[in-house]
Amino acid sequence: MIHKSSPVWRIAPGQRLSFEDFEDGVVLFDALVGSTHLLDPSAAEALAIIEEAPGLDASAIHAALLDRLQLSAEALPLAAVDALLQRFEAMALVSVECP
Repeated sequence: MIHKSSPVWRIAPGQRLSFEDFEDGVVLFDALVGSTHLLDPSAAEALAIIEEAPGLDASAIHAALLDRLQLSAEALPLAAVDALLQRFEAMALVSVECP
C-alpha cells in the first residue's frame, strides 16, 4: 500500500518577513519583492506558524492556528486555511513541498 504524504509548507526560499501590528490589522513587509501586505490576525498568525515550524501540513497549521486564536473548527474551517495557503503561495510568501 502506498501512503501519500500531505504537502508541507515553508516560508519561500530567500523570503524574509517583517510584521507590524496596527489597529486595523497587521502589515507585512515582503522583503523578497519589497512590497507590503495588510493581513488580518489569522493570516498573520498562519505565516508566523509556518515561519516558526517549517514543514507542517495544512492540518497541522490549522490545528496550531485554532489553538493560538482560541477558535473552533467551525469558526475557522480547514478549507479556509487551505485557501489562505494557496493565496500565500500565489504571492510567493510560502512554498509547498510534496514529501
